[in-house]
Amino acid sequence: MIAGCCLRHGDRLPIAVALFFAVVSLPPPLSRADDEREIAATIDQDFVLVSEVERELGRVIADRPVEPLARRVLQAKTLQQFIDRRLIVHWLQSKGQGAAQAELDLALRRLEKRLAQRDKTLAQHLAELKTTEEELRRLFEWQIGWQRFVTRYLTDENLQKFFEQHRRDFDGTQLRVAHILLKIEGDDPQPTSAKAKELHSRITAGKLTFEAAAMSNSAAPTAAKGGDIGLISRREPMPEAFSKAAFALAEGEVSGPVVTAFGVHLIRCLKIEAGQNRWEDVREELVQAITLYLFTWAADRQRADAQVKFTGATAHFRPGTEQLAE
Repeated sequence: MIAGCCLRHGDRLPIAVALFFAVVSLPPPLSRADDEREIAATIDQDFVLVSEVERELGRVIADRPVEPLARRVLQAKTLQQFIDRRLIVHWLQSKGQGAAQAELDLALRRLEKRLAQRDKTLAQHLAELKTTEEELRRLFEWQIGWQRFVTRYLTDENLQKFFEQHRRDFDGTQLRVAHILLKIEGDDPQPTSAKAKELHSRITAGKLTFEAAAMSNSAAPTAAKGGDIGLISRREPMPEAFSKAAFALAEGEVSGPVVTAFGVHLIRCLKIEAGQNRWEDVREELVQAITLYLFTWAADRQRADAQVKFTGATAHFRPGTEQLAE
């Protein structure tokens, strides 16, 4: 989540970021008669179907080969996104900002007209997508409410403000960094993270230099150079968790343990080379970042009071983590 954002829509909003996104009744819980539609998770009286998750996962993966473990992680991420969407729908409803039934009816009629121009019926379209009208309405409910919510805050004023608050992430700044990479044995990163914390303590206490620690402990090809990677940009070439942690460092500072798919890293910022981009130069990146911020913010507003339960019908994360549940 990108913290520290204060946007405005109309009057000034509180610094605590009380920003955002005809009330619609929650869909009724599925009954035993709905066996053909297996539930992946319930959110209070709402639900996410396995079919929704698998359909989206198939769209993302397409024909690419994916290892079984990687597929389970993607499945869990997709399920979490659907849960967060439903949380946001509930939150919008509670604020009187959700999609009204009349809007859903209108969206459905417009779709039918577009299909008719291609000599296709709604029933044929649903059959091709292997979905139902109810699921389609749920999709419209999400799309209409979310688009209306997020559009209100994607103003030039807010884009510029977000840029100023997160300038280093967007202005083209590059960092020269070094890292120590510790490989994770098995599925649990905790023992490796504990070792990284111990190294971090010794380095910050002045008992061991970062360069010496990298040469003795790092599993990366850069170990012989004291861990020096060279220059990196905010969004390449390193994984997001690595880059996010690196760009939060002051010059000379060493991060705590950072977990990526490669292992556990300690990162040191060696030098900062400031960028020259203006906010207008990175408008699309700012739109994406604010949209992600709003998505997380709105879902979290509802999450605190929601009862989310997993059925085990598809892979999912342990609550509050990105670790697969057994």
